[in-house]
Amino acid sequence: MSQEMKIVAFIKAYSAEISVLGECSNYVNRVNETKWEPPDDSIIKINFEASFNQQMKRSVSGIVARNKEGLVMAACTFPWEIVPDPVTAKARACLQALIMAEEVGFRDICVEGDPLSVIRKVNSLEEDRSNISSLIKEINGRSPKFRRLSFRHIPREANRAAHEMAVEGGRHVDPEYWIEEVPQAVERLVNQDRR
Repeated sequence: MSQEMKIVAFIKAYSAEISVLGECSNYVNRVNETKWEPPDDSIIKINFEASFNQQMKRSVSGIVARNKEGLVMAACTFPWEIVPDPVTAKARACLQALIMAEEVGFRDICVEGDPLSVIRKVNSLEEDRSNISSLIKEINGRSPKFRRLSFRHIPREANRAAHEMAVEGGRHVDPEYWIEEVPQAVERLVNQDRR
């Protein structure tokens, strides 16, 4: 990819994030009051987040799946190489949340994350033409594999456990999976959310 193409891709991603930040300003007053909310019925709520290293062009997805009692059902971290920007990192984390749900066998899920731009694109009926369009298509293409599937935007404060999973993933070279448990730092956040 030429230097000009890289600059254009960066500007597009940066512009998308700026527009999202403007839209998110409505949430600023509520962020401190916001906390993770358990799902209804038999739905499994899957929170995703991504850390992104600009210099290395690397990201790590952090995913935590919890039931209506707030108990961890599954969690994973997944490293990605050659990631051009933070929006792509978040879209890949959303995709990884669905892949994990499929692998574990969850059929009724609600996927939550704080990147408003990704959530809007996944929920839109219009064809996406952004630099993450292939990821959005892949995410939407997996929806028939679930009985119930929804995508929700949540403020960053309500997504602390997934954020900490992404941080934890930075300590590992390979993907890591947990069933009915999480690393200790994440467990503290999960327990706080349950209170």
